[in-house]
Amino acid sequence: MNQSSNPALSDKAFARFDAAGQAEIMTVGGTLGKVGLSLLVLIGAAAYAWTLFPQFGVTIPWWTLWVGGIGAVVVGFVAVFKANWFTVLLYSLLEGAYIGIISRLFETAYDGIVTQAILATLGVTAAAYFLYVTGLVKVTKKFYSVVLIATVGIAIYLLAEFIISLFSPGFLNFVTSGVGGIIIAAIIVFIAALNLFLDFNTIEKGVENKLSKKAEWYAAFGLMVTLIWLYVSILRLLGASRR
Repeated sequence: MNQSSNPALSDKAFARFDAAGQAEIMTVGGTLGKVGLSLLVLIGAAAYAWTLFPQFGVTIPWWTLWVGGIGAVVVGFVAVFKANWFTVLLYSLLEGAYIGIISRLFETAYDGIVTQAILATLGVTAAAYFLYVTGLVKVTKKFYSVVLIATVGIAIYLLAEFIISLFSPGFLNFVTSGVGGIIIAAIIVFIAALNLFLDFNTIEKGVENKLSKKAEWYAAFGLMVTLIWLYVSILRLLGASRR
């Protein structure tokens, strides 16, 4: 039934939401409502973290990034197995704080870059949805397999990049600037955008298969993961192009 390379929207996970014997079932409107609520929490946390930046000064304590980043990852893994209003909104809260600080850092270095990243994220998401609902892009098994392989490849690359940067700080500057940095960032944005098609398809299939109402939080979490990834990737791409 499910065709998403997003680990938050897998077959085994959705199998837990069989609506047999339950009155309330998953709907598109219900899922979008939960996505909207999650986005409000994320934006609120990001705005608050943004306003704290002047108090930190130009160089902010790196522990704030570690706490936000690692905390979001831990809660994200919990949400994969137990997605509900608490885990999904907590994930959105932590990611929002992390994104707020990261965005402020980029904005300090490159004036106007955050507005560009937000508009680009909205534009890509709207374009992907239009292409999906009009049938111009169809999610087939081959499409799914290609995106899955590409997504896993990007995950491995980003992990390797992070590990290497811990021992060689100059490496991060090398892969995030110049023509090479732009190409790498553009590829990551492209793969993140392709995941949107899979997420839309998964939500549609979940509704068609009449999953339980609880699946809405799970689907909302999966889409949030992709949207956050897309925004951060676009921010990185714009930063590389500015350098």
